[in-house]
Amino acid sequence: MSRKIRREKAVAFTDLEDGSGVLLHLDNKFYYSLNITGSFIWKLLEEKEELSEEILLEAVVDNFDVDLKEAKTDLDEFIEDLLKEGLIKIQQEKME
Repeated sequence: MSRKIRREKAVAFTDLEDGSGVLLHLDNKFYYSLNITGSFIWKLLEEKEELSEEILLEAVVDNFDVDLKEAKTDLDEFIEDLLKEGLIKIQQEKME
């Protein structure tokens, strides 16, 4: 099974000058700060309707000085945090 990540429509993103960012969940009015990597991932999610975890992982490894294992651990944690706060939705896809 592969997971497809989709950003919640009721979330606004602001890119800050230093590369970090801020999310505002328009339904609950909570703000969330993102580091440079989190902002990078969020921008990818804004560009596409949905993205697979594999594509996100590949993009992180290609754009940051991080090995695959560390990137996967960090990405999994980031996705779970976003999901817990209602900032993204996940759809399971059957792999053929």
